[in-house]
Amino acid sequence: MTTASALPSYAAGRAAVVATARALAARGLAHGRTGNVSLRTGDGRILVTATGAGLAALGPGDLSLVDADGNHLDGPPPSKEAFLHAAVLRARPDARAVVHTHSPHAAAVSCLNGLDADDALPPLTAYYALRVGRLALVPYFAPGDRRLAAAAEERAHGHAALLLRHHGPVVAAPGLDAALEAVEELEQTARIFLLLRGTDHARLTEEQRTALRPRPPRPVTLFSALAIKKALDDTVLESFTSTSGIDVDGVYEPTNVLLRKIEAGARPDVLVGVTGALAELAASGVLRAPSLRPLARVGIGVAVPPGAPAVDIASTGALVRALTSARSVAYSRTGASGVAFAALLERLGIAEEVNSRATVVEKGFTALAVTDGRADLAVQQLSELRFVPRARVVGPFPEEVQHYTDLSVGLGAHAAGRAEAAALLRHLTSAAARDAYRAAGLEDPRR
Repeated sequence: MTTASALPSYAAGRAAVVATARALAARGLAHGRTGNVSLRTGDGRILVTATGAGLAALGPGDLSLVDADGNHLDGPPPSKEAFLHAAVLRARPDARAVVHTHSPHAAAVSCLNGLDADDALPPLTAYYALRVGRLALVPYFAPGDRRLAAAAEERAHGHAALLLRHHGPVVAAPGLDAALEAVEELEQTARIFLLLRGTDHARLTEEQRTALRPRPPRPVTLFSALAIKKALDDTVLESFTSTSGIDVDGVYEPTNVLLRKIEAGARPDVLVGVTGALAELAASGVLRAPSLRPLARVGIGVAVPPGAPAVDIASTGALVRALTSARSVAYSRTGASGVAFAALLERLGIAEEVNSRATVVEKGFTALAVTDGRADLAVQQLSELRFVPRARVVGPFPEEVQHYTDLSVGLGAHAAGRAEAAALLRHLTSAAARDAYRAAGLEDPRR
């Protein structure tokens, strides 16, 4: 088993699995200690509920980590059906999440004779066709029988939803939200099917059904200022993709660099950057003006090499002494913080002295220069300094010379009708995302 210290925490993924598991129990889709949930992580490992775990009271510590073949890597012993989840995920590269329940109506259908092996439930409602598609029947195997893995994997190549004989449903989906919706819709359709047995009833036509077949979500292109990258990387985008199943293609640069890309013709679906710049893009029609939302603000700070003593920057005078006595100060001239810092050096009358031995970083994280010995001090926005964990963040500039950068988010005008882009915008402005911004050194936006 891999040592726990060598493995990522997958905190956002764990939280998403826990929320899904509890929702299954709350909606009556799982009872007692039945049912299990899994999520494929970004590095190909799988988080799965532990053996004997009750979904109603599941916590982040009640999850096991297994590899793509279902082998236990970390955490408590996994569900005896972890191999089933791994098999389905191997067959479904388009899926990240798998939900398996013993929900009563679907389990009842699994016991009926005469079911179509490729279409066990008829298309009775539009939402069943939209969220589930076709339901494949898998022969009976006793719980824990590993032969079920091969049978399920074979069927899952052509079907995202399976019905295990005398057992219950298994649903794979791009994200946990879609998996939860699909298994709930499957259960409701099974109930309707049982109510309609023996009656003269209509079904969707094949044409109607084909028009509603589930389609994978399209990736979203995100352009983002570096100041918010740590929060996005640590939790925000992981939790978004885990729940929504929507991939995010991220480009992270200083706002000025992003603006040059846009001037050259790039059109992101969602843009995070300096508020003033986004307002200008909205005025020119590149962004959709009604979509603009304030995200956060961030001040400038100082970092020193790992193990180095903190420098005094509590007052303007102390900051001047620290800057002028340093062997070299690292800062970037392309980012908002670098532009503001260069102007501050001029106002303080120390520009020539500091710049004569400065380490100027074209773009990226200036704190790297104090970890590799190029500089004694690094100046940048606090959230960007924290992106380099080995650097020691001393603190913010004194308030009298502090420069805050206000960040906002908006939709590209071309993406106004895209549900995936709108979903990312909602997630970036959610309460959970704002908690992540604070943890990364950003402040709430001014209202």
